[in-house]
Amino acid sequence: MSTTLTFDESAAEFIIESFGKTTDGEGYIVDPQRNERETTPEGNEIHIDDFAGVEKGSQLFLDDDFTTLVEHVKRRRQD
Repeated sequence: MSTTLTFDESAAEFIIESFGKTTDGEGYIVDPQRNERETTPEGNEIHIDDFAGVEKGSQLFLDDDFTTLVEHVKRRRQD
């Protein structure tokens, strides 16, 4: 059985907080333990307004960039 969770922008902050992350003064997702901005698997920093989700079974954060989403689909097909 596959579960898909869809959320609107107002839930983005709740979701990142559930993974122990926050946002900095510029709105980028930050790991407070490392004091570093989270990046996509492609290395792009993720602004809260561009947050698209977290890859299933991981803590790989995704933004809404087309390339990031295509790479996500490719990784999912390999599973």
